[in-house]
Amino acid sequence: MKTAFTTQNFLANNREYVIAKYNEISVNEFFNGISLKEFMMQVLTIMNNNNPKSEKRAASLLADVVSLVMVKNTKIEAQDKVTERLTNKYNGTAYMALV
Repeated sequence: MKTAFTTQNFLANNREYVIAKYNEISVNEFFNGISLKEFMMQVLTIMNNNNPKSEKRAASLLADVVSLVMVKNTKIEAQDKVTERLTNKYNGTAYMALV
C-alpha cells in the first residue's frame, strides 16, 4: 500500500539539499545569521502554504522555495543621501513613518 504524501516527509527525504543550500548561504557576507533549524522551518512553512498534493509538485516547488528563503535571509542595506537627510530632519516625528 502506498503511503500518503506529506510535505514534512518529503522535506525529510530532501534534507541534504536544504542543508547544502544553507551552507552555501551561510558563507555569504550579507547572510543574517539565522540557524539551520529556523532556515528549515521557513522552508517548511512556505511549502505548507503552497500545499503541494504530490511529490512531483513538491519537487518542482523545492528549488524556488529554498531560493526564496535564501533571498529573504540576506540583506544588503544602503542609505542614499536624500533618505539620510530626511531621517535626520524628521527623526522622532510622525512624518518619519513616511520616510
